[in-house]
Formats: sequence, structure tokens, C-alpha cells
Amino acid sequence: MKRVTIYDVAKLANVSPTTVSRALHDHPAISEGTKQRVRAACEQLAYVPDIVARGLSGQKTHTIGVIVTDISDPYLSALCAVMERHCSEHGYRMLLSNTLHDPQYELEAVGRMLSQQVDGLLISAHSPQSQARHRALIGDLPCVYLGNNHTADCSYVEVDNERGAYEAAQYLYHLGHRRIAFVGGRADSRTLELRLKGYRRSLLSHGLPLREIVGSDHVEDLCTWCYQQTLDELRSGDGFDAVIAYTDRIAMSIVDAAEASGLRVPEDFSLIGFDDIVFGQLRHVRLTSVSQSYFRTGQLAVERLLAQIDGSCSRTADIIEPELMIRDTCRRIERKERSSL
Repeated sequence: MKRVTIYDVAKLANVSPTTVSRALHDHPAISEGTKQRVRAACEQLAYVPDIVARGLSGQKTHTIGVIVTDISDPYLSALCAVMERHCSEHGYRMLLSNTLHDPQYELEAVGRMLSQQVDGLLISAHSPQSQARHRALIGDLPCVYLGNNHTADCSYVEVDNERGAYEAAQYLYHLGHRRIAFVGGRADSRTLELRLKGYRRSLLSHGLPLREIVGSDHVEDLCTWCYQQTLDELRSGDGFDAVIAYTDRIAMSIVDAAEASGLRVPEDFSLIGFDDIVFGQLRHVRLTSVSQSYFRTGQLAVERLLAQIDGSCSRTADIIEPELMIRDTCRRIERKERSSL
């Protein structure tokens, strides 16, 4: 089968080969409309950029590109720190791009990383749909995805989010809770989909009602949104006796909403977070949380990527088991107390 070249892309996009190269490298002189036309032609032709642009020598640059959705997220921040250290130990430097949950910016970040001649990519994608868009740009460049927002035909390292949420809900059930809510997450996230699947599986197996408070794709500040939703729920008096929060940051927003309502955790309701980030143990509430083992995840992701860079053609799929870290934000509800709720 004939290899698709930059000239084929240029012909389909009705531009010059030089413009194609500049568009894929996100050159500021190229208009956004032209860039989009070039990317569409690349996707249509399944064009793999000639990574010989690294320098015709084909030598490694010993640089790894990392693209994440939100570096202010403590879990992703901790994950990046682990990956950077592991890269450094193997003689690689790390370039970081923060996409702020913007699929178009994510696509552009991939192009910028390619222009930096990285040897490989580690990507936490916004959604499986956004990941599918930049696949044609990445081509056969070594790449490992982080988390659940990817298609099945790539290498990835992820945590079993369904199991983590299931075990959290089961723990609350065995403590006597019967009105368990799930709060947080954006509707287009595969990670949210899996956590909700585990939550639902637990509650439905016990015949319990579901209470899901989930943000739309367009919510900008998810923590603030969850704070307000929880506040409204608590003030309505028709809420829950336990909450599973989508992340530890959202769990902290829920604690703030409880305090604003004159309530306390766990005296008035139990709370479980997700991520097991460090600051969950630093506030006045020691948060029970589902650990995603960010150290193991980051270390393994770098190892898998370096193996690809060294010539491995094997697709790898690593699923890390979560662990429920039990601390102080859940309490047992006795039988007599449950009957009065």
C-alpha cells in the first residue's frame, strides 16, 4: 500500500506542502481555517507526519511530551511529578502541556509536541472522542495514554475506576447507609462513566435509589458547581446520608458546603473521595478516599513509553487496582438510627 505523503495532504487541502508542515507545527502565520483544513485532510488520508523532521539523522532527542487536561488538579500534578522524576532517571527531559479540558487545544498541543521533536508522548485525554481526533497526527510515534479517556486500540495505563466506585459504595452500604449520592464529574468523561457504572452496580444490587449530581460538558469550574449543588441539596432537607465524590477536590467542596449549612462530616453524612491526594489528609477532615496509586501509574506509564521508544511494537494495556483508604469521614449508622432517617 502506497505511503501517504505530505504532498497528498497538500493536494487534498489545496495548499502547498510547506503550508501543511507549518499548519501541523501550529505556525502562527497560518490561519486557523487553514490549520483545520489541513488536519481534516490528514485525518481523511490517515497521514502519519514524517517524524524525520526530528533531523534526518533519526537520532533521539531524549525528550518526552506530556499532555494533561488540568495541571491544577492535584492528582494530575502528583502524577506529572512522578513521571518527570522517572524520565530524568532514564536521561530524558519532559515537556508539559496543559489543555484545560479543551479538545481543540488538546489537538493543537499534540502538533506542538511533534514540532518539538519529542521521542514519545504521554497523554491524559479529555475524552475518547478528542483522543480519536489526534490519532492521525501521532501515527506511529511512541505514545501511552493515562486514564480512561481513550479508544481500545492504543497503549494505556489506567485505574479500574468501576471497581473503585463499586467498593466505595459497598463500604457505605455495609456501614448502614441507604441514601448514597454520587457528586461530580463531566458528562462526556469516560472516567465518570466507569465510576457511575460501579456506583450503580452496587446500589442497584441492594435495591437502593440512585442520586447522581453530574455536571454538563460546559461547566467551567466543577468544584464551585458541585459546592452549589450540594448546598442546595443539603438545604432542601431531602438529600442523602452518604456521598461518593468524583474527586478529592470535589469532596473538599462538599465539606465546605456542609459547613455552610451548619452540618458536619461524618456526624451528619459520610463522605468518600477519589484520588487519595495528599491534601486530603492535611485539612481538619482526614478524608476516606479511593487511591489511584499515582506513583505506580506514573512509573509504569514511563516504563511502557520508554520500551516503545527503544523499539517495542507491543500494545500494552495496564489496569491498576484501586484501594479504599479508610480514614475519618465515614461512620456507621446503627439500625435504630437508620429507621429514623
